[in-house]
Amino acid sequence: MEPATVIRRVRVVAAAGTTSVVALLALVAACSTARDPSGPGEFPVRAIVANHLIAPITVSVDGVPVVGLQGGGSSGITFSSSAQLLTWTSAKPLSSDGRLIDDDIGEVKISLASIGRVLEIGNVIDNQTYITARIFNYTDVPTAIGVSDGVYVSCGVPLPAAAGAVHSFTQTGYYRLLPATEIRAYRDPTRCTGPYTPWPASQLRAFSPSSGLVILSLTSPP
Repeated sequence: MEPATVIRRVRVVAAAGTTSVVALLALVAACSTARDPSGPGEFPVRAIVANHLIAPITVSVDGVPVVGLQGGGSSGITFSSSAQLLTWTSAKPLSSDGRLIDDDIGEVKISLASIGRVLEIGNVIDNQTYITARIFNYTDVPTAIGVSDGVYVSCGVPLPAAAGAVHSFTQTGYYRLLPATEIRAYRDPTRCTGPYTPWPASQLRAFSPSSGLVILSLTSPP
């Protein structure tokens, strides 16, 4: 007798960016006469993972990486019915001098006992919105970009000066969008101290759905 089809669903609100991540996983696992070699009574489960973030992500099952996805990419994955945990992590951006820039998105964990067919990764994680900013500099002054949550400033993203008529730009990691969140361009290009030009949370809320991307422009020096 063919085993019955098992359907398990859960809506997981999770991102980059930041970073919000909405996770909706609906896996339909169909048993067949072919058995997974990992053990008796097990069967392969298939799902599709779609990454709506700007940042690349790595998806793992029980600690073993199964797929890497670029921003906007999607892929099918297959794992054993006995697997317990799916996790994903986002890649962190590099500064212009090659340094890794940390952000607010850590490792996101989802129980495989309650997932289904499609996992959509966006910029809401556990009801928290995350954003990532692409900032264009139209001035001839280099700055340092900092992200303030109202108490602490995360600093480290340099924004080079424009070269004549050619503007420069940088991309931040994913950060929590809180009522007090500000992205700031500091006059000191090496540290987030002294005078700065802020982009307040009210302006940051104009992010793109799912990706959390917001576009900002610096048109006058701090």
